[in-house]
Amino acid sequence: MYVCICNAINCKTVRRTVEDGASSIASVFKACGKTPQCGRCFTTIREMVGETKAANCDAHITPAIAAE
Repeated sequence: MYVCICNAINCKTVRRTVEDGASSIASVFKACGKTPQCGRCFTTIREMVGETKAANCDAHITPAIAAE
């Protein structure tokens, strides 16, 4: 699904950029080599950054907890 219609940025691209270190809307756009246009996608990108970071955090914490 496209997240940013103006720049043709899809969900997969946003998730990949966050996994590669993007931590904000600006850094997602920068990683894609794009600039924000209308701003309608900001809320969705912000949510996806948070969800992807949380999922990555859970993946790193769970094995440590399981080992205890």
